Amino acid sequence: MFCLISKRTPLRWLFNCVVACFCLNASPAWATLHVIYPRMDERAADDYGFKVLELALSKSGIPYSLTVSKLKMNQERAGSMLEQGVISVWDAGASAELETRYKAVNFPIDRGLSGYRLFLINKEQLGDFAKIRTLGALKNKRAGQGPGWGDTKILNGAGIHVRTAEFEPLFRLLNAKRIDFFPLGAEEIFTLLERHRGASPDLVVEPDLALHYPFARLFFVRKGNMRLHDAIHSGLVNAFADGSFQRLLESDKKFHDGVSRAKLRTRTIFMLDNANLTRAFRLMPKEYFYTP
Repeated sequence: MFCLISKRTPLRWLFNCVVACFCLNASPAWATLHVIYPRMDERAADDYGFKVLELALSKSGIPYSLTVSKLKMNQERAGSMLEQGVISVWDAGASAELETRYKAVNFPIDRGLSGYRLFLINKEQLGDFAKIRTLGALKNKRAGQGPGWGDTKILNGAGIHVRTAEFEPLFRLLNAKRIDFFPLGAEEIFTLLERHRGASPDLVVEPDLALHYPFARLFFVRKGNMRLHDAIHSGLVNAFADGSFQRLLESDKKFHDGVSRAKLRTRTIFMLDNANLTRAFRLMPKEYFYTP
């Protein structure tokens, strides 16, 4: 938009023109960011993702309001709701596909711990898994994953067969031995086991094995929503620099207890490639990522 201005231009018209140009081209720096975070099927209401987002916004220097969606959704639905503007931001496992649809905030909000995958199994299969010493032996087992999860391509790429189902039914499928194992992030697996123990009493965390691949949970916003993207990114960088991000994860009991109970240093860890990452992901500073 442009305005033709002469000596005879009325001041009121000039004022309206300037305001219109301003509104079309930028949001005022002082305008409040109204942010809606999704209520997810596979995450508790007090999941650390919401806490990290709240911390990032508080460190951004921009006024904001933050609420959680009334509608509960799975990963696929959350992606659609983000595109439609029903929610403002969504955190999910990094993948090149997601970065073609949304704008990624390249900061690992879980410090990359979701790339360390422990296994939920049926306790009757503890003996079978105790015999596994190689990745080749693990390929004889069938994994379960949720719809839209980026991990599915990684597991398939490593030759591991994956059965996809909605999140809640995966626990029942494993309890009924319809799948052999359910890989979940080291930071969340124990919490999720406790949440579903009532309906799936035969499940345990396998004690000796793990998978690892370059991976992390990232925030995603709609393409073009650079104000929210930049606010979240700058807030996360600021929080990491002053230590408040690290302290938040340390103080989050479920996150901290999960990492402690995972005992990653004592496990046999099978390394997998993740070809589904962008260059931007690979360029994130190494200090942001957890090292056992």
